[in-house]
This record gives sequence, structure tokens and C-alpha cells, in this order.
Amino acid sequence: MDVVKLKNGSEEVKPLVMATMMSIRKLMAGLPGALDAYELVELCRDRNHKMFGNSLENLQKLGLIEASGNVHDSVRNVVLSAAVGEGADMYFGNPIA
Repeated sequence: MDVVKLKNGSEEVKPLVMATMMSIRKLMAGLPGALDAYELVELCRDRNHKMFGNSLENLQKLGLIEASGNVHDSVRNVVLSAAVGEGADMYFGNPIA
């Protein structure tokens, strides 16, 4: 399998990166996508972040968060490499370096 280098310096298999980005795009296309995306990024940045509203459930349905409430390390790498900006100005770009 092809391995790609991400912007955070990690290396992940390309199919996982592509699948994670597809889930993020699906998240952003729905409601309340931007809020859930913000919560996902915050959880990736801080494992102790307390999720707001239904974000945990919404992110679990998309496979971005495990049933335990944790973010898999590979998903975390993709999210942190793709997230650009802060708060309301945040968006997702290409995670590949």
C-alpha cells in the first residue's frame, strides 16, 4: 500500500487518509458540520476536551471517533494535518505534505 507523508510529519497509508478526508467532507456538508468539525479538531488537539452537544455521536457515526470516545492516532494525524486556522475561520485543506 502507498504511504504518504502528512503535514504533521507522520506517515499514513493513503487509503486511510483518503477515507478520513471523505468523512470530513461529508461532515462539513451536513448540519451542524462546522460545529462538529471544530469539536473534532479540539479533541485531536486535546484528548481531555469535553465534547459539546451531539458532536460525539455525530462523529462516531462517520467513523471519526471510536466507540470509546477516543480518536485513533491515524485519524488524529490526518485531522491535525488538514485543519487550517482557528475557530470560525477554520477549514480543512490537503493533509499531505
